[in-house]
Amino acid sequence: MKCEEYQNVIVNRQFLIPLTLQPKPIEFEVYNCTNVIQLIVGGEEAKHGEFPHHALLGFPKEDNPDKLEFSCGGTLISDQHVLTAAHCFERVTPTVVRLGEYNTEVETPDEYESDIDSVRKHPNYRFSRSYDDIALVKLKYPILLSKHIRPACLWETEQRNVTSYIATGFGHTEAYNPVQSTVMMKVQLEEFPVGDCSQAFHGVRKFKSGIKDGQMCIGSRVKGRDTCQGDSGGPIQVVTNSKSCTYAVVAITSTGGICGVGKAVYTKVSHYIDWIEDNVWGANAM
Repeated sequence: MKCEEYQNVIVNRQFLIPLTLQPKPIEFEVYNCTNVIQLIVGGEEAKHGEFPHHALLGFPKEDNPDKLEFSCGGTLISDQHVLTAAHCFERVTPTVVRLGEYNTEVETPDEYESDIDSVRKHPNYRFSRSYDDIALVKLKYPILLSKHIRPACLWETEQRNVTSYIATGFGHTEAYNPVQSTVMMKVQLEEFPVGDCSQAFHGVRKFKSGIKDGQMCIGSRVKGRDTCQGDSGGPIQVVTNSKSCTYAVVAITSTGGICGVGKAVYTKVSHYIDWIEDNVWGANAM
């Protein structure tokens, strides 16, 4: 129901805000999303406004707490909630969420930065393991949605009629490169059998119980295409309506090995759909 409501932001070509605050309809520039899954590691630059749900978590820098570093991503899923990975809060708690960002070196009127009201990690998550790696961030106030800032939908079922996905982020663009991308990147990845990741991460302490139902094995057969450090918490998504540029988030970037090599493990959104809905819109809403 909420997914349809957010999609109408584009279908109706107006902001989803009270009519008393909206003197006249505002036209949107609608992107054609049919070709977004083309050639982040080995990826390419996204278009400005192509992924309006992508969020960045801002952490105070260790050497200068007055400045921020955006070392984790997330997905806007309501006008006040961001979906991300629980391991992003292992060392330092972020203080802000930035939305509508495209180039971190250029400030534009499309961006919006919100203080964080609260964070809720999945109750079963433990920093020593890579299971139940999912969390929600509540913004201090609900935000006004626009063509550059609007929620993505959630992939609700275990059935997936696609095998290729789009990863987005501002992480490192190659392994061992300490510099993150300043521009949002996108890359096409594909789903692999869980057994492939079970074999790849066999003996790894954080996967003591193997790969569980709440996880997906995603990567690329092309060497160099991958997510990397700094992309954690960001979305793995598919286009569900190319006309309105509407996406559904299938998974959350969780953990892997060396960037650009092999496969990585992602948190499966459909497995946690009840927990997400209950904590965003349900009886236990933040």
